[in-house]
Amino acid sequence: MLNTKQETIQEKLKDIYRVVKFEGIEDVTAQVTGKKLSRHSFLNNLVTYMTGYCYELIENYQLTSNEDYNVTYVLQTLSSAETDTLDSTVFLLEWAVTKLAYAFGLDPEEVKKVII
Repeated sequence: MLNTKQETIQEKLKDIYRVVKFEGIEDVTAQVTGKKLSRHSFLNNLVTYMTGYCYELIENYQLTSNEDYNVTYVLQTLSSAETDTLDSTVFLLEWAVTKLAYAFGLDPEEVKKVII
């Protein structure tokens, strides 16, 4: 049984993972913004978003020392990782979702069961 904090974080991680796995992002960004943005560029922006989300977790939730350590580790990794290729960016985002899921006692496989 998940507590409120875990449920909120699980939903956010599912949303992020859904975006990572969505292949047609170029068409959607063109419809929404009128400009075509490559999937790689969009996912690089998502890395920046996840960095901000890690800060949000630290600032807005009372984290245990273990949670704080793991969120900080993900934050540092997101901030310093090389995302030169699409594959490396996807790998980084999937790793971050998995690591944050573990940090909050969530099942990463459950988080990754999303409908795309």
